[in-house]
Amino acid sequence: MVHAVNDNDQPESGKQIGRFQLTGELGEGAMAIVHEAFDPQINRTLAIKVLRSERAADAEYRHRFLSEAKAAGKLIHPNIVTIFDVGEVDKQPYIAMEYLEGKTLQDVMDEQGHLPIRDVVKIGIQLASALDYAAREGVVHRDIKPSNIVVLEDNSVRITDFGIAHIETVGDDYTQHGTVLGTPQYMSPEQVEGSGVDGRSDLFSVGVVLYQMITGDKPFMANTLTSLLMKIAKDDPAKISEVSPETPVGLRQIVEKLLAKSPDERFQTGRELVEALQTVQVGLDEQEDPLARQAITPLKWKWTIMLALVVALVMLVAIYFVHTRQLAVMTQMVVDSGNSIAELIADESADEVLLQDWIAVDGVVQSMRKHAEVAYLSIYDPEGVIRASTEADDVGRPRQLPSASRRLTSKGDEIVSEWERHGEKVFDFEVPIKYQDRIVGGVQLGVTKAALNNAANLTLVTMLGLMGLVLLAVVIATYVLVSRLSVPLRLLERGMQHISHGNFGYRIHGKRNDELGRMFNRFNQMGESLQQQFSDGGREPQTSDDVTVARQRPAGKPIEERSAGEASKAE
Repeated sequence: MVHAVNDNDQPESGKQIGRFQLTGELGEGAMAIVHEAFDPQINRTLAIKVLRSERAADAEYRHRFLSEAKAAGKLIHPNIVTIFDVGEVDKQPYIAMEYLEGKTLQDVMDEQGHLPIRDVVKIGIQLASALDYAAREGVVHRDIKPSNIVVLEDNSVRITDFGIAHIETVGDDYTQHGTVLGTPQYMSPEQVEGSGVDGRSDLFSVGVVLYQMITGDKPFMANTLTSLLMKIAKDDPAKISEVSPETPVGLRQIVEKLLAKSPDERFQTGRELVEALQTVQVGLDEQEDPLARQAITPLKWKWTIMLALVVALVMLVAIYFVHTRQLAVMTQMVVDSGNSIAELIADESADEVLLQDWIAVDGVVQSMRKHAEVAYLSIYDPEGVIRASTEADDVGRPRQLPSASRRLTSKGDEIVSEWERHGEKVFDFEVPIKYQDRIVGGVQLGVTKAALNNAANLTLVTMLGLMGLVLLAVVIATYVLVSRLSVPLRLLERGMQHISHGNFGYRIHGKRNDELGRMFNRFNQMGESLQQQFSDGGREPQTSDDVTVARQRPAGKPIEERSAGEASKAE
């Protein structure tokens, strides 16, 4: 129920408790009544919980009530209701506390049923943070339930009613073992069995609350108290995956761990629970964050493709120059070789040509047919008439230079040219036949380029194959290395997401002896610095987005917090 407060209203006159003027009743429970009150000394509206007269007459109840005040009064946390004053008037103990404006979590669930997952996580983080702080101060709540959790207008929560809390100090345990305290449906198995409890018992109750917020139902239900307690002690609740399958796996696992029967199998501290829930929160952010949904090209693909293209380009340029140079060298070798052969034939046939022994000359020409590289061979007389040739049809015809030939070199009367014959490239060598420096004829030798081209192509294919192997090795190595690099980058990203949610206790534990390891150390130093700054400033770090807000006041001004609603309902 929401209780509005008008700053201009004057407190109604009526009954007083000490200096506090009671202006109305906010709620009541089995142990106490909660009144709205006004403190005229500091002009502040607050809530006062007063132990019922019949309970105040009982020394045990009075002692427990004052123990509550002692326990809760030392707790200063943004998610725990603040105690301003504790006292006793006419043997009637009271507690003055902040006046909260909002609804109990029970009222919220009655209106909405189950809550959105993000709200569940945010509330869970705040509860865990508050209970972790209380446990470190030696206080166990023992009665965590939705009606003891107030949801304020800014969506932050306060834990109220440390009605059965106790300070865990030697000789000061007023709640004896064997005494069952707390609301049955939210009790831990150790409470049911009457065993000693610690902060892990409160975490079990948080698990029950989380389960109810997720599914809309309590995990343990029965028709009788005995059956209910047996279920809490022995049975597991229905799987969240069956009741609410859309719940993230991480959150389901957290609740299952919280509801473990043995305290040793649960989270051991609220801090552990905060970190686990913040991990779920980061996962939710990744699903909803536009940056996380933005289509990107992963580094492992981008770098792999870029490096592969660079290597391929460099190797192609290198292959081009190597192939071009090799072809030029091999061409020159073929030209030199062909020219030498033509000169040798001219020298060997000089006497026969001089004597015009064309039969002997034809024998020399025909002996060259067996060489596959020889495309043709002709010997002509001083008038340029072909007298012997590997091409029988050319005998008796005037010698002619190949049509569309391209002259490569010329040295005196020796000419080397290139032309295409019957679809294949041929080197043509023109060498004069001399006898005592007098030209008596000439040799025309054609050498095919097929062998040269085959050798050049084989080399080119070999180099391209080698390039393919190198590219494959580069792609695999780059992909693996950058994939390994993506892991620490992802750790840094998740760490920054935790920091953005106020989880300054998050640390990256990976050890690396490189620049990334240095970045990990810098990140951890930043977290320690932020954590220290909040600790030195007397504030708890925020544990979710705009949810947990440290309450402060400007210097020189009195605290003037106006909040109403569920004002610490008494049990």
